[in-house]
Amino acid sequence: MKILRAYAVTAIICLSLTSIAACIFIADENTKKISLGSESAVVVMSTSDEKLYENAVNPSAVIGKIMNAAEKAAGFAPPPFNNLYWFAVNTEKLLS
Repeated sequence: MKILRAYAVTAIICLSLTSIAACIFIADENTKKISLGSESAVVVMSTSDEKLYENAVNPSAVIGKIMNAAEKAAGFAPPPFNNLYWFAVNTEKLLS
């Protein structure tokens, strides 16, 4: 039962961090629209698309740093966090 509770707490923490990050991105885009008067900003995931749009934002470098930090943290994390990281990595490998 303690393991199930630990997984539930971990899932809630992950969901809350994801929603906070999404809110930060939304607030940043709205701030650009209000303060700079720009019509829109485009989020691109590759460098070739970045050349097509003037207001392109490429979060790939930040996402890579977050993934490296998560991998390092999972190495010495307690079992609930470590197991979630292992599950996410192996699920990605199975789906591809």
